[in-house]
Amino acid sequence: MQRSLTALLVGFAAILSMAGATATECLTTAHGEDLIAITAGDAGECGKKGIARSSAQAEGPPGPFGCNEEDVDALEKEGLKRFGIKPPFMDNRNFFGKRGILDDPIPAQSGERLEMHWEGFFPRIRLYYFPSRGHRGVVIGECTFPEGCNDGFFFGPDTDNNGIPDSFRLIQWVSTDYGLDDKVPGYLDRYRYIYDVLRDRYYLWHDLLFYRCPPPLSIPPDVCTTSCDPPYETRAAGQKTYPRIFKTDLIEEKRLMVKD
Repeated sequence: MQRSLTALLVGFAAILSMAGATATECLTTAHGEDLIAITAGDAGECGKKGIARSSAQAEGPPGPFGCNEEDVDALEKEGLKRFGIKPPFMDNRNFFGKRGILDDPIPAQSGERLEMHWEGFFPRIRLYYFPSRGHRGVVIGECTFPEGCNDGFFFGPDTDNNGIPDSFRLIQWVSTDYGLDDKVPGYLDRYRYIYDVLRDRYYLWHDLLFYRCPPPLSIPPDVCTTSCDPPYETRAAGQKTYPRIFKTDLIEEKRLMVKD
């Protein structure tokens, strides 16, 4: 009996230790948009999940968007401004740390806002979108991996050029596994959370990238610092350099502003 109790306590302590590692290591990159991929890989792989629709294809029923990341980047051609999501300050965020909002909310003049929260029993960063002041908000991104490096950006008009978006047009959050190769062996796992605010369409894409240096990628204590940068293989497309993607899968597609 005593041996069983001891084993149980040891197991629980191991779980707490893992949770602590997850909480302290699941950070957001300080390198801004350097880790954001602006393109998908093979068009044929996207074709298996449906044709990715560019912003110019606004008419007609919504379809899978974001498989080709060029479609996301093309929003700049509509006169929209690209805003980076500033990394939160993560000095004392751990398993026993206080849950709540990280840093200041990101507002739009329309009354919309974005908030990053530190929450959950096994805490992680979650990105919330609030369409109005009284709305309870919806989760549109989170840290997916125990050693996840995260980043995000959004598009919106800024007609008065005051640095505050008039409204949110599209929001993207990216979570990449900078730890061990333990999701799909042989490939660097990445999740892209895309919320098309205008059309109320939420997309979750799972990408498999080609490693350029062996995992684990992170150099403790900074998860987003690596021995090679970028840690994935790249390819040129136009004036930009993007990650090479082996495969892209649409995990989820839904509307978020559904009335209760």
